[in-house]
Amino acid sequence: MPSRADDELEIMRLLARLAQAVDDRDADAYRDCLADEVVCLVPDASPNEVWRAMPGATYARQAVESVSGFDWTHHRLGNFVIVVDGEQAHGKVDVVAQLQAPKADDGGAPSRLTIGGRYDLEFGKVATEWRITKRHMRTRYTFREG
Repeated sequence: MPSRADDELEIMRLLARLAQAVDDRDADAYRDCLADEVVCLVPDASPNEVWRAMPGATYARQAVESVSGFDWTHHRLGNFVIVVDGEQAHGKVDVVAQLQAPKADDGGAPSRLTIGGRYDLEFGKVATEWRITKRHMRTRYTFREG
């Protein structure tokens, strides 16, 4: 029977696979990190945040499409705080994502965007593997170069 430390390590590996999948533009690998439904914040016309469940495949496709216009992206994760409670877990993880925009039509240098923030996450065991069931990233800073 796995220990809590084993579960925490598996969740950290899950998050690393998710970051690599989006950087590789691999929607299938991204989807494999998610539960069948993922609860996330969706844009809403009202000033309130609205949480909604969406199919994991849809969430994965949208996540990969959101970065596909960049030449490359690189996500770095750290400061993992994961709390496991049986078949459920939650956690907070810091993220720094760098995104390289395509070269400008005018021949100018492409711009680079750096976004830092913190993910709030929930996880559930599906069969014997952990999957993300709820996800949100709160942006803490943004830098633009070029």
